[in-house]
Amino acid sequence: IDFQEVLHDTQQFDVNSIINYRIENSECRVFNRAEADIFYVEIFLGPLAAVAWRHPNVLTENRAQWEMLFDYVHHVMRTGKHPLPEAMNDLEHIDNIKKDLEAISQLPNSSQWNRCHGCDHFMVSGRIAMDFQRMGGIVGGRKAQGLLPHEKWENVNFFSIEGNTPENYRFPFFVGIPYPGHVHPSSTSSLNHLIDLITKRKRKYMISLIGKALHKRIIDIKQCGHLPESTCVFMPCTRKTDSVCIEHGAVKALELMADSVFCYEPHGDSPTRQGLFDAISVGCIPIVPDEKSFGTYKFHTHDFGKFTLIAKNINEAVEKIEELGVEGYKRMFKNLLEVLPNVLWAHQDTGFDDALRVMLKGLSCKAATKRNVQLPSYC
Repeated sequence: IDFQEVLHDTQQFDVNSIINYRIENSECRVFNRAEADIFYVEIFLGPLAAVAWRHPNVLTENRAQWEMLFDYVHHVMRTGKHPLPEAMNDLEHIDNIKKDLEAISQLPNSSQWNRCHGCDHFMVSGRIAMDFQRMGGIVGGRKAQGLLPHEKWENVNFFSIEGNTPENYRFPFFVGIPYPGHVHPSSTSSLNHLIDLITKRKRKYMISLIGKALHKRIIDIKQCGHLPESTCVFMPCTRKTDSVCIEHGAVKALELMADSVFCYEPHGDSPTRQGLFDAISVGCIPIVPDEKSFGTYKFHTHDFGKFTLIAKNINEAVEKIEELGVEGYKRMFKNLLEVLPNVLWAHQDTGFDDALRVMLKGLSCKAATKRNVQLPSYC
């Protein structure tokens, strides 16, 4: 594959590490809170959701275990190691996490918080919003007094790699941010080189379908198998069972995407999956079953429909592609290239608006509007 210089073996949970690193090393970072326009609350919510999902009763009935959980969060924040321990009793350093918890609990009492009751503060999770639905009152809700009580934290901005839909509102309400795919340009020239490679790439297949052969995907896999390979090709790919992906990681999957005009991205455990953003990153127009696949990412793009095809199955996708025609495809491809920089995570500050800069700029504009102060020039 031609894109080796921008490839990294990243996955969804790396979004926290990417954001932490970028903000800690950003030229826009300030150390005097009075000078800040927005505030990053650096605590990992992901492990909290994971344990709440696997051990829901433990957290609500045992305060000591809850404290151990936050000690684990503290461990993740400090070391970057995030495998979930089999036994929560392995967690240590409770005193340290208590200090973190105390600092977080004091945020609503700060003068900066009171500027707009937390509307300029934000938190990030590498888990999907759905994972937080079983958290009960651990984070806090309209009737629960958890770590983040609703009445104090309702204005805070929560981000996750797949957000809540408006009809599924509950506190905390997460806004979707792009999955960190495998393509991470390091500069504007690196991005331009990537776009040049994407534009000139000769694509062998009309549609590719990559992923685990789940029962819910059997119809799509069968339909793909009945078509000529030039029309549709299926690659079974899980890092546990499929030799190609075990040996080569994501490279072979990305290579197939880069060789395809369209990439079919069916629902996984939730409506969106990392492959949607990987496809965009190599110039493959995504095909999704419905708008749920991209409906929570309005912060980064308001119209996925301009560069995404909606089809319930492979056969319907083929029909819609034929209706689209060459000119229709060119139009969608042009729209995809325009949004491409905004959904990629650069691995350092660059001269273009990547996913992080789009998020931070959007937050700054939103906070300035709520605070009724002068908007930044980019709003």
